[in-house]
Amino acid sequence: MSNLYFIVSGIGALQCILFLLLLWIKRHKKLPDYILIFWFFVFFIHLIVGIHKALHPTRTGEIFIMTIGLLHGPLFFVYTKTLFNRSFSRWDILHFVPFALFTLLSFHIRQTLELTWEVVVLIAKLITLIAYPIYILYLCKKAQRTTAKKSGITRGNLSWLNIIAILFLMSTGISMIRLTTELLVGVAYFELWDLIRYIIWVTVIGFYGLKYGTVYQPEISRELVTKGKKYKHSPLKVEEVMYFKNVIDTFFRESKAYLQPDFSLTTLSNTVNIPKHHLSQIINSEMNANFYDLINAKRIEYAMQRIRESNNSTLEGLGYECGFNSKSTFFSNFKKKTGKTPGEYKKEISTD
Repeated sequence: MSNLYFIVSGIGALQCILFLLLLWIKRHKKLPDYILIFWFFVFFIHLIVGIHKALHPTRTGEIFIMTIGLLHGPLFFVYTKTLFNRSFSRWDILHFVPFALFTLLSFHIRQTLELTWEVVVLIAKLITLIAYPIYILYLCKKAQRTTAKKSGITRGNLSWLNIIAILFLMSTGISMIRLTTELLVGVAYFELWDLIRYIIWVTVIGFYGLKYGTVYQPEISRELVTKGKKYKHSPLKVEEVMYFKNVIDTFFRESKAYLQPDFSLTTLSNTVNIPKHHLSQIINSEMNANFYDLINAKRIEYAMQRIRESNNSTLEGLGYECGFNSKSTFFSNFKKKTGKTPGEYKKEISTD
């Protein structure tokens, strides 16, 4: 059983390194990417310390294994927050205070109180692993109500964040069942099963994090609602609406700034000197799109033009040139607009 424990731990640690490296070599990394990298580093350290503790038990290793679970809830929260284009503030550091506090206090607990202290730490971990996922589910539900139904955001970030939050709650529920069984029946600690559950947790976060979380960067806007109701009482006059639409159209004709991966509604607002709420109104009501659908459509139009001009760069390279953060995002948006993959479109152009 001990050999199997080391094997499973080693596989999990290698998985963490793989996910970490895939994120590290990603082009145009943003704050959520760095937070996810750190999160996988925490997973890796947890598994490595677990192996070291099994081989050479130390007080420091035992304390670290006991308290590190207090990091996962806060990391999930700040990752979700930055995905929604909210900056990491100094107040967010407070979410990590329980980990630091419980870790430091653990070194000063008397031996006679160690068992009681372990129960206190476990309860604190269970609270964080329940409270944070529930709050994130609430945030996702709230964001979903204010996000255009046809956008890729709901199917991307929001869905995978819901999956991870539910996985948190399921894992915590299993832990509580296991703990209750131990206390009532006195069975042995399910160390290997807990480890396997932990590895599954890492795998799911890694898979969805790479597939969705680091691809889409939604700027959740309160403006993305049905145009008829939303702008019924807009202060903009018809002449202003047409003028602003002209300004926006001119920008996309004369500038290629939208090809930058970090191009946002705020960037466009500052460039064309139109307030964000008016800008959203024009895009939604006059262009029948939300901001990210519009930008992706403009990028695909540029990609089609480059292909027609006998562009010699690779299709993947063309995707990065157009501002997409991954090959898969570029291909899916291209097919959404044209009904063909870039390769099929290129082949069709060359045979004309």
